[in-house]
Amino acid sequence: MEDNNQALQRLNENCLLIKISTGLPGQTYTSKDASADASMANNANVDRLKTQVLKFTNADLKPCRKVRDDAKQLLATVSIPWDSNGKRLIQVETYQNIKQRLSDYRAEFYDKRDEFVDKYHSKVQRAANELHSLFDPDRFPSPQGVGDEFLFELETEAITDPSDIRIKGSLDLAEEIKLETERKYKRKLNDSVKEVVGRLTDQIKTSMESIKNFHKKSLKGENTKFFASALTGITTLCDALPSLNITDDVDIKLFEKQIKDSLYKLDVDKVKDSCTVREEVMEAGDSLLSALENYSPSQFK
Repeated sequence: MEDNNQALQRLNENCLLIKISTGLPGQTYTSKDASADASMANNANVDRLKTQVLKFTNADLKPCRKVRDDAKQLLATVSIPWDSNGKRLIQVETYQNIKQRLSDYRAEFYDKRDEFVDKYHSKVQRAANELHSLFDPDRFPSPQGVGDEFLFELETEAITDPSDIRIKGSLDLAEEIKLETERKYKRKLNDSVKEVVGRLTDQIKTSMESIKNFHKKSLKGENTKFFASALTGITTLCDALPSLNITDDVDIKLFEKQIKDSLYKLDVDKVKDSCTVREEVMEAGDSLLSALENYSPSQFK
């Protein structure tokens, strides 16, 4: 493991924070009439009911949701959580590699938004036809208003070097803030290693469970489906490890090598069709999983 100064320097110079902020129109509204109907039908106290009515169906918003989810999945694959507000830690080189794809997702999102707005009047009319007396026109904004509810923005932020912090105050206060910032960054570095090891552990465990289940049923002659994702999931995560290894941790590099030596880009048909190959894969997976579950990373202090 690098020493603290080297690790903090890598964090400041080689990483940045990124966040995808998104928004969609509200899909429901509360209907007093629907609550009253539900109260009468079920002999329930209406004050305990808050019945929701769909303004837009899932199909209406699905195109934008899919683009949003695909973009966030791309980012999540190659970055580490930073805080509870959606910021993620990413290496600068990795960001440069996916920046255009994220921009393309943003453009596609707003294209889908425009398609939604173009057909907005027909969607409102369909809601009126299907909701009948529960339709409330005041709950449906203008086309421009509903268009403004769609949001897809990319935010990036440099990581402040603790030695560059400048505040007006006593030298003791400035030093205290600098030290607290360094402590925070060290916690984030430790968390990043735990995150990667956790992802590896979860993926190997999930894949081995899937393969073992298929193997067991195959030996019994049962007709069962083999899920290629049991293998491709490992390969995808392994490909992302250089991006996820924020601290350039040598142990993570070792795990990466072990995966590439035994579980990387395996032939799906061979694993599916050969009992011997499956047993070799399960043995390699169990060995790696044991090493991951017993691994205790060093700590930046």
